[in-house]
Amino acid sequence: MVDDSGTGDPAHGAESGEDAPQEVKRRLRRALRGARRARYAGDAGARRREEEASRILAAASGIVADVAEEVARADRDPVLVACFRPLPTEADVMPLARALAEAGAGILFPVATGGEELDWVLWDEDETAFAPSPADGFGAEPTGDRLGAGALATTHLVLAPALAVDRSGTRLGHGGGYYDRALAPARVRVVAVVHPTEVLAAGALPREGFDRPVAEVLTAEGLERVGDGTGA
Repeated sequence: MVDDSGTGDPAHGAESGEDAPQEVKRRLRRALRGARRARYAGDAGARRREEEASRILAAASGIVADVAEEVARADRDPVLVACFRPLPTEADVMPLARALAEAGAGILFPVATGGEELDWVLWDEDETAFAPSPADGFGAEPTGDRLGAGALATTHLVLAPALAVDRSGTRLGHGGGYYDRALAPARVRVVAVVHPTEVLAAGALPREGFDRPVAEVLTAEGLERVGDGTGA
């Protein structure tokens, strides 16, 4: 159960006897989304989220430096980073996306295809517009030329959305399975981005065979390695 301030333990009750993992995940998603609305909706929530976005950017200084070094080493191919356009109560990664673009990276944003895979569009802040996605609950997505589902395999870094991550490296997504499928064949650095209260104790989240674990989680409180640090 999550209290109205969003400071309760959303993983409470995750280990509930005979409940199937999918049912546990559904309950957790409801609780986590409710906690986000309580903490980040309205004017006060928007101010809190904006302040935390600045702290996320500061916490990611090492990520930006790593990408800048990779850009300096690259001879020909662009250094690509996959990001996501946050929903109004998600952790705001847009300042970080701009910093990575200023460091010389090409920034990819996902678009829905109507199927089980994501497509990707190369973002230009001055030219790329975001429009409501036709996919239910997908938020806004960029307009522009699509690069294909395989574009993620060519990235240097993926900043992945999540509702929560536990310290075993288990990531709880929004339920569509898009990122689990997209990341399954990719061998790239993956950093999940969540709010500080959404980093949970090891084993708090159920993990099924198709769930792609992560090795790092970024919040306004810092960058943390989770699991065994490999994402395997």
